[in-house]
Amino acid sequence: MSRAHYHGGLRRPPDRGPRLRLNQHALDVLEYESVRELLLERAASGLGAGLARQIEPLTDRERIEHLLAETGELKRLLEPRRSLPMGGLHDLTPLMDRLEAGEEILTIEEILHVGETLAACRSIKGYFSEVDESYPHLSSLDRDIATYPELEGRLRKTFGDGASILNQATPELNAIRKQIRLLRTRIQGKLQSVLRSGGVSPYLEDTGIRERGGRPVIAIKAGHASRVAGRRRGKSDSGSTVFLEPEGVCEFGDELEAARNHEKEEMAHILRQLTRLIADSVESLRRTLAVLAHIDLTFAKVRLSRDFEMEPPALNSEGVVRLERARHPLLLALHQPRPGETAGAPVVPIDVRLGDDFHTLVITGPNTGGKTITLKTIGLLCLMAQSGLHIPVERGSTVPVFEHIAADIGDEQSIEQSLSTFSSHLRNIAAMLARAGRNSLILLDELGGGTDPAEGAALASAILHFLHARGARTAVTTHISQLKTLAYTLPGVENASIAFDVETLEPTHELLTGTPGNSNALVIARRLGLPEEVITHALGQARDQNGNAIDLVDQLQEARKAAAADREQARASRESAQRLEDEWRRKLEKLEDIEVITGEEEPR
Repeated sequence: MSRAHYHGGLRRPPDRGPRLRLNQHALDVLEYESVRELLLERAASGLGAGLARQIEPLTDRERIEHLLAETGELKRLLEPRRSLPMGGLHDLTPLMDRLEAGEEILTIEEILHVGETLAACRSIKGYFSEVDESYPHLSSLDRDIATYPELEGRLRKTFGDGASILNQATPELNAIRKQIRLLRTRIQGKLQSVLRSGGVSPYLEDTGIRERGGRPVIAIKAGHASRVAGRRRGKSDSGSTVFLEPEGVCEFGDELEAARNHEKEEMAHILRQLTRLIADSVESLRRTLAVLAHIDLTFAKVRLSRDFEMEPPALNSEGVVRLERARHPLLLALHQPRPGETAGAPVVPIDVRLGDDFHTLVITGPNTGGKTITLKTIGLLCLMAQSGLHIPVERGSTVPVFEHIAADIGDEQSIEQSLSTFSSHLRNIAAMLARAGRNSLILLDELGGGTDPAEGAALASAILHFLHARGARTAVTTHISQLKTLAYTLPGVENASIAFDVETLEPTHELLTGTPGNSNALVIARRLGLPEEVITHALGQARDQNGNAIDLVDQLQEARKAAAADREQARASRESAQRLEDEWRRKLEKLEDIEVITGEEEPR
């Protein structure tokens, strides 16, 4: 991988490239930002977190495949749950910007952050230098990471524990500090002599030696301060004690203050020199940190993949979405137990097909939330895959590289709700239709809702015909029975439903492709004790209102079942015939072998 792939490099950051056409509504309703947050939480440094905030879906298939493979290789390299040596890595971008703007001196803390980051550069480079060619996407990473042994050595010589500058940082600093220690010794001796003198000891508050403003002082009772010669350096909070620098110590105090000022000047000189050395390395350091940011982001992807048992999807050019045992990542995060807690109910996986023998999927059934979650799972997993992320599916799953993903997902609308809300949905759908094409994924929740049922059905059918004609990969949820018939009358349209347990009155959340769903409202009503007279009347009303659609769906479903049974019987017959043919062929070959052997043994 060239440096052009790295954030801060010559061309583009790792998650940039041709962008997917998306509106903010689609990102919001599919909760893409929440996935960014999951990734950001797993970054080891501000560098990786910064890139996690910028990650977005791409349309460059080669780039996406590279990112997926890179994450897969790092996950394999770190199996089962090892970590990268990312400790000490800091985001130095603001600091480097200031240096390039002419900043002359950094603080000790800032320089120490630089030192920790340089150590991390060296450690990570060493780690990747040992990666062999069985990891083709990782094996060259060490070449793009620079190390700074001279600068690191200078920093080690300068700083000790606790962010202190060592005496041996420079000969000048060492000499100054020796002078300070000598002066302190002389002052201590002089003060001890003063404390024992008869002209001072009667007026002492205590016999301790203190400092005020860097000057050596003793504590004198406020009422007797005038009896002791020296300079006042302050009072206690209560005012009962005066801190006095005795007259015989003042000269030594002046020398100590001058030495300390000299020490500060020398330390500033040292920091200024180190700042200049760091500034000289900024250009190289930017390139190296771009690589480390990319590695940190990739490691965050690995941790996300591990935590939710994700796999890299295969990419295809046929517009096929096939998700095996897919789970919504935010549901996984919601059910993931915290330390000391027991795991919540498992997330039910779903199998999704779209784009092979059909490219319009109509999901019907009771309003239990499963239909909407299915739409969100399809959309979010496609967004994640095109962002170079592993997704919570089993291996064998595949998705296309869409150029356009749009979604209109929200609460079911009714005619009592405001016209402005319904109009907002229509404007959103109108924008989708204007862009829809073969490389589009369109997700519509409760299509046809929010208006008169008859008009809603007609509008929904027209929208599906429009999208179908343009080859868009479309998944919709609806309560409109008439839309179920499209799967039997329009090639390339298929029904699906969320399985519902009529015994427990709960959805199983399993997606049943090929099976239209029922609202189950009357089944539920009967189970909950509504009078049979009410149920019978409701059945008649439903038959009157949707009779043609219900009858047609029932008839076509029965016809489909019969055709499936005929196909199964034909398959079984073919397999039986093939077994008989294979058996007779083996018998014939055995007879031929016997004849050959018998012919060779006949007497001549």
